[in-house]
Amino acid sequence: MLFCAVFSAAPLSAQITDDFSDGNFTANPAWQGATANFIVNTAGELQLKAPAAGNSTLAVQGNITDSSIWNLRFRMEFAPSASNLLRIYLLADQADLLTANGYYLEMGENGTADAIRLYRQDAGVGTLLATGTAGLVGTDPVSLKLQVKRSVSGNWTLSAGAPSGSLQTEFSVNDATYKGGVNRFFGVYCLYSATRTDKFFFDDISILPDLPDTQAPKLISASVSDPSHVTVVFDEKLDSLSAVKAASYSINGGVGQPASVSLLSNKQGVLLTLSNALNSGAYTLQTNAIADFVGNVSTTQTTDFQYVKIEVATEFDILINEIMADPSPSKGLPEVEWIELFNRSNKVIDLGKLRIDDGGTPQAIPTYLLQPNQYVVLGTPLAILALAPTVTNVLAVPSFPSLNNDGDLLELSDQSGAYINRVNYKIDWHKDLAHRDGGYTLERINPNTPCIGAANWSSSAALIGGTPGGPNSILNTDPDATAPKLLAAFPQNATTLNLTFSEGLDRIKASNPAAYSLEPSRTISSAVVNADARNMVTLTLLEPLLSGNVYALSVGNMVEDCSGNTVETTDPVLVGLPEKPEFQDIVINEILFNPNPYGARYVEMYNRSKKVFSWENFYLANFYDGSDVVAINLQRLLFPEDYHVFTASPSDIAARFPNNIHPENLIQLVGPSYSDKLDNLTLYWVKDGVTVVVDSVTYHDDWHNALYSTSEREGVALERIRADLPAQSKTNWTSAATTITGGPGTPTLPNSQRLNTTSANSSDLIFLEKDRFSPDDDGYEDFLNIQYNLPASGYAATLSIYDSNGIPVKKLARQELIGTTGNLRWDGDSDDGSRVRPGIYILYFEVFNPTGTVKKEKKIATLVRKF
Repeated sequence: MLFCAVFSAAPLSAQITDDFSDGNFTANPAWQGATANFIVNTAGELQLKAPAAGNSTLAVQGNITDSSIWNLRFRMEFAPSASNLLRIYLLADQADLLTANGYYLEMGENGTADAIRLYRQDAGVGTLLATGTAGLVGTDPVSLKLQVKRSVSGNWTLSAGAPSGSLQTEFSVNDATYKGGVNRFFGVYCLYSATRTDKFFFDDISILPDLPDTQAPKLISASVSDPSHVTVVFDEKLDSLSAVKAASYSINGGVGQPASVSLLSNKQGVLLTLSNALNSGAYTLQTNAIADFVGNVSTTQTTDFQYVKIEVATEFDILINEIMADPSPSKGLPEVEWIELFNRSNKVIDLGKLRIDDGGTPQAIPTYLLQPNQYVVLGTPLAILALAPTVTNVLAVPSFPSLNNDGDLLELSDQSGAYINRVNYKIDWHKDLAHRDGGYTLERINPNTPCIGAANWSSSAALIGGTPGGPNSILNTDPDATAPKLLAAFPQNATTLNLTFSEGLDRIKASNPAAYSLEPSRTISSAVVNADARNMVTLTLLEPLLSGNVYALSVGNMVEDCSGNTVETTDPVLVGLPEKPEFQDIVINEILFNPNPYGARYVEMYNRSKKVFSWENFYLANFYDGSDVVAINLQRLLFPEDYHVFTASPSDIAARFPNNIHPENLIQLVGPSYSDKLDNLTLYWVKDGVTVVVDSVTYHDDWHNALYSTSEREGVALERIRADLPAQSKTNWTSAATTITGGPGTPTLPNSQRLNTTSANSSDLIFLEKDRFSPDDDGYEDFLNIQYNLPASGYAATLSIYDSNGIPVKKLARQELIGTTGNLRWDGDSDDGSRVRPGIYILYFEVFNPTGTVKKEKKIATLVRKF
């Protein structure tokens, strides 16, 4: 509304003003006439609301002087005509407007040339005095503001314009027949058909004396439209010459006089174009010698104003900083959902230019100037009402999205749809399981690492469950000085590679295909950074990868993280197309089945083939007593001669075997259960209905070195001696040594007790790769490996070991069918389990078949002790 209602205690001497902001027209002031046919609507307007076709008048009494100014707004939601017209009685000597003496304006005639007409009314008979612009009120609808001035001498001037526009003079005419006074009436007369009974509207009515102007222009305000322009407003129309003199204006703070001044169209203000642009801050404008249009000149005047440079938000200027997705049960905060934003930039940003959503339709955020390093909490109006008593910096978003307890995608974007921040939170970001039941917020740990996902979030440590509107309880502001590193590459198909980095990347720089290269060469046509996981990049290749090839992928130093750290230059990452495995392409190579108390078990796999495999179609099972199967289901490549270790606790294995191992090849997997004594481990592959058993072993704890007691076997891994020999052979397994890793196992490394593939001499029944050994658990020559090569199948064998005095100390085979080839192992133990002494020993090998053929052979071996 434009005016306030002001009245004196004496109604007959009161001036007339009414903007209907009090919701009625029956008091302050009291209108009379067909009051039942009018209402004050929800927009604060006086509106006709008649029950049927007809006419209605409404009048108000007050002091209308001979020299007065009438201001009002009206609207007709139709094109006026002779049967639907409006009269506005400016001055009448009685409340019965249709029979009074006075003056009125009329809008309504047939055709489209309707104009505003001024009539003098003599005892109900109208005489036309003046006519305005043809067609001004011939439109549908009609909406105007009017100003009528009358001087003491009876000179009438009508000005009209659009409600938000400037006024233009329609006519001037002189008639002083009827005088003003304290007992005069203003009112409206509406003539309407049945379809126009509610189409007349009136507002901002003001009838005030038009007193002589003796006051100089008063400086009202100064406001900034942009850094180079200031709009200055005065309380009246200005002289067009003095108002545009640049020397009449000055702004402090080094801004000085404007470069130019232009008069506004309403002549009640000017626009200053500055020579020196404004910066954010407080300023004072000084004016001098500004005249109004009648010649009143002002003295020096000042007004203060502020300018805030509102800048455009770019990615990560504003962060989603805290999330209350599950407020119940409360730990002290109201049980309402909300999120907190943090301005990490040095900009002042209008949140009204941004949108918030949870993967649906973006919802507008109300205007709010968020200052640098400041916080604001967003929520529904009801949520903000609940938070407001204790949190001052809050902002209600009418369509604030409902947050999922178990995870949601929150997106803060600008009006073009460009993301400012995205957080795809999960319930497991609460590291403490108890906090997942509700009442705690998720807090961002470090705003200086905006590209990091789950690792940069955790539960609030605040006792009340969160820190709305303030610094987070787990805040860490250390700058990000860590370079990103390429960790892995995986082929989605032959022409698409998915890359994983150690942290999130700058989207623009990481999207440059020239930053990546493959050897053997492949042309990279595009690079796309994952919107939800900024540490993931997808490369598209023009030429496909070829099966059987291993490619080396390198990243150039043009790639940076979100903090500007250049990617770490490391060895290339390998990638290749996964293939179907065959039996023993991958072997079960090492098992820790009896760990130390509270220690983790592990099983190691070794790729002895020339193929590349992906673990996503593999299963690890225990088929010893029933069926216990776990899907490995990992997009992780196993390259030729690689070792991968599966364990429920990679950190425990890394701690127990600290030397030389490769932690990146410790893979977390809660596999099938397997016991400390006897059990089965089977690795198999399934795809497209085809199943391949790749390797399987049913182990026993007596496969350990025979010199180890039961208690000494605890925490000692069982290692495969030769990868090319069958898994289900006791003699192909032995206890690991401690020399390589500092513990009795070699997870991720070649086995301490491994032997290379060798072939026995075809002329010998038994063959010793080395004829000396030292069973001291140092990983070097800890056992005697005895290979045999029989002339035909069906032979039974006896292998006896004698000391240098010919005394038998150990029988490794007792008339057993042992196959045509294989190996036997002696750990330096006697038949009673004790250690034998260092010295020379004789191996006596005797084989025979059912036909009576007997073959015999002796070998000499030396057992030594190291000190």
